[in-house]
Amino acid sequence: MLSQEVIQLERLRQQVQATRFFAGSLVDYLNHGQPNPQEQAETIAGIEQYEVSAREDQRRLHDHIAALRATAPQVIEEWVEWHTGICKRIITEGSTTEPLQDGMVTDQAVRLFVVQETLGEWEKVLRGEQDYVMINDYFLSDYNGEVLAAVEDTPR
Repeated sequence: MLSQEVIQLERLRQQVQATRFFAGSLVDYLNHGQPNPQEQAETIAGIEQYEVSAREDQRRLHDHIAALRATAPQVIEEWVEWHTGICKRIITEGSTTEPLQDGMVTDQAVRLFVVQETLGEWEKVLRGEQDYVMINDYFLSDYNGEVLAAVEDTPR
């Protein structure tokens, strides 16, 4: 069972990710949605608002992590261990994949690459080199779903 402090950290991380996702969706709309000039202006304003919110969310996460590093570093360790445990499980489950055929990269190979990169990012958090790790919702949807559910299932 995760501690309330870990759940609080994870909520902050998820807020950063959600805000960045919404900004990215609007960028995709600009690039591919063929908005008219008014829609384009509204979309650009929306992107700017999400970017401001993302920076504020990331600052809150940073400040919270800094305070915990000073007063309760075991919370950071628990948070990182939870995430790295999920990453390692995915790596173990995926290591039985078939070899590439005809030089084509499979989705499973990309998934393993992405999860290894994510694991490396979490190790940077543990070392204090960064505060935020984005979970790729396309290749790691099960991982993202697991952490979302853990937070949703815990009362505030």
